[in-house]
Amino acid sequence: METVLLVDPLGGLSGDMFLGAFLDLGLPREKVRANLATVGLGSCFDMETASAVRHGISAARVDFPALPGAAEQPAPNTLTGIEELLGKASLPDRVAAVSREIFKILACAEARVHGRVSPEAVHFHEVGDYDTLADIIGTATALDYFAPRRRLARPVPLGTGFIEAAHGRLPLPVPAVAVLLEGLQVVNTAISSELVTPTGAAIYRWLVENLPAVAPETGLRLERFGYGAGCRDLVERPNLLRLGLAGVPAAKAAAGGNPAGRFRRENVVVLETLIDDLSPEKSAALSSYLRAAGALDVAGRPVQMKKGRLGLELVVITAPEDESRLVEVLFAQSPTLGIRRREVERYVLERELREFSTSFGRLRGKLARDLDGRIRNFKLEHDDLVVRAREQGLSPALLESLATAEIVKQLDDIL
Repeated sequence: METVLLVDPLGGLSGDMFLGAFLDLGLPREKVRANLATVGLGSCFDMETASAVRHGISAARVDFPALPGAAEQPAPNTLTGIEELLGKASLPDRVAAVSREIFKILACAEARVHGRVSPEAVHFHEVGDYDTLADIIGTATALDYFAPRRRLARPVPLGTGFIEAAHGRLPLPVPAVAVLLEGLQVVNTAISSELVTPTGAAIYRWLVENLPAVAPETGLRLERFGYGAGCRDLVERPNLLRLGLAGVPAAKAAAGGNPAGRFRRENVVVLETLIDDLSPEKSAALSSYLRAAGALDVAGRPVQMKKGRLGLELVVITAPEDESRLVEVLFAQSPTLGIRRREVERYVLERELREFSTSFGRLRGKLARDLDGRIRNFKLEHDDLVVRAREQGLSPALLESLATAEIVKQLDDIL
């Protein structure tokens, strides 16, 4: 069984709502306190937990009131400072890594908002009172403790209006949150209040980028729910974040709801653009840049464009977490002025590169299996075939036929 994390932002997202919901799920408070103590924060604040009721639903509320002398020990407010703090602490490896990754996501979003600022130079205005640091380390502790492998996340509700911040009066959602939620499902509301904080959005982004999705129709065995309360009591909806834990057989989780259960289904993003002023040499280089940046596939086809010119339609398939990086490459390395995107699902076979011993020498071959382990496809690596064919004085096509016949006999499960 694989553990699935259900994320339902009923009233929004914030760092303390995430931590509160995890505590309500059963995260031991002692684990959070112990990890915060290793970072040296125990002398700066206390962790207080209480029960709160929102629209008749009981939830956990967590707060970190400052202790005397906390002002004399300001929290690091840059990514470099936070990474140094985490590096010196004796946190579990997984907790330290996840904390660092969430802070980097937050820093990159702030850097984009401010423009021409490196993530390392961004100042976290909301970290000075330690709340954000504690919320993120506490959430990382929960992810290490519950160890979810997949997630099922519902759309994020967004408030409207303006809010007073360190940089003045900002629109809702604040710019950093808008960046963090790019490409994700959201729901606009008429609630004149900040429903999503940058910390909450950064944690949500980490979950989406690091935990593969489970299709909504996949049958789950629900274990329990936990609720984390926001600080305000909204009239329009319960200001709660609901987190759930569920179990699902690994094969079904990987199949993403495929009724046959034989093929893994995954979410991908398709990026498309039309270009009419890119030479073949630059087109080849662009494809190389895209693959190096993590593209799952890159394809191009000729199309007729305005004024009868022959152009190129470039199609890039990417995992959702790599989308932003590939968009940057497309705009930086090509003359395109716009990129279309769409989210799709695809079925894939599990691939394995294996080396085989044959009478012609050692050859690498790619095996493709379904989730039942049945081999669906097999192909020898072309580069190896060319080398061995030259050595044997044969054509690559003939060598491929002869070598494949030998390899089939080595594979007991090929049929």
